[in-house]
Amino acid sequence: MATTPATSAPVEAPKPAAKTNRIGLQVLDYRGGKTTLCAGCGHNAISERIIDAFYEMGIKPERLMKLSGIGCSSKSPAYFMSRSHSFNSVHGRMPSVATGALLANRTMKALGVSGDGDTASIGVGQFVHLMRRNVPVIYIIEDNGVYGLTKGQFSATADIGSKLKTGVINDLPPIDTCSLAIQLGATFVGRSFSGDKKQLLAMRLRAPLPGDRRRVRSRHNDQRGDARRQPSAPAQVT
Repeated sequence: MATTPATSAPVEAPKPAAKTNRIGLQVLDYRGGKTTLCAGCGHNAISERIIDAFYEMGIKPERLMKLSGIGCSSKSPAYFMSRSHSFNSVHGRMPSVATGALLANRTMKALGVSGDGDTASIGVGQFVHLMRRNVPVIYIIEDNGVYGLTKGQFSATADIGSKLKTGVINDLPPIDTCSLAIQLGATFVGRSFSGDKKQLLAMRLRAPLPGDRRRVRSRHNDQRGDARRQPSAPAQVT
C-alpha cells in the first residue's frame, strides 16, 4: 500500500529585530496617550518631534520631568513620553513648579510646555523670573496667537491687524517671547514652525540639553499663514 510522504511545515523567516536607540529603547517607549486635540493641530506635530528628538538622543524617559500649565498646549505632555514624570500646574504657574522640582531633584532633566496665553499673558511674570533666575529647563512655547480653549480670542502674541472670524481686528502690539528671553539672558533661543518637520527636529537636536542655563524654543503653529508664524531663519541662537 502506497503512502504519501509527510510534508514539513514551511519555515517562517525570522522577524527583523525592532529598531532601538543607543540605550536599547524603541520609539514606542517614548510615546504617550492618544491625543484628544483637533485633527491637524500643530501641537500634535510638536509632540511628535519631541518623541523623535528624545529617542534619537537616547534620553531615558524616567530621567525627564514634563511640566505644563493650562491650555491646549499644556495638555500635550500627556501625548508623549508616558514613562516620564509629569505635573500639570495651574494657569501660568508652570515656571514656579519647575523651579521647585529642580531644586528638589537636580539630577533630573526638565521640559516645560506652555502656550502664548499661559506664558505671555497670565504667566508673563513667571516666565520673566524663570529666565532671570537661570533655571536649567527647556521651555517650549506653543504659540498660535489665540486662546484656543476659550474659542479664539486674541492672545498677547497676536500680530497687529490680525482678524477674527467675527470681524474684530487686533490693534495691540504683540509680545515677542523670543526677544524677551534673549534680553533676559537665555543661552539658547529658537523659533520654528510646527508645519516644518525637518526644521523643528533639527533645531531641537542642535540645542544643548539643560545642564547649565535656561533655554527657550518658540513653536508657531498658526494655520493662517501670516509671515511671522513662518520665519525664514531656522533658529535664533544666543
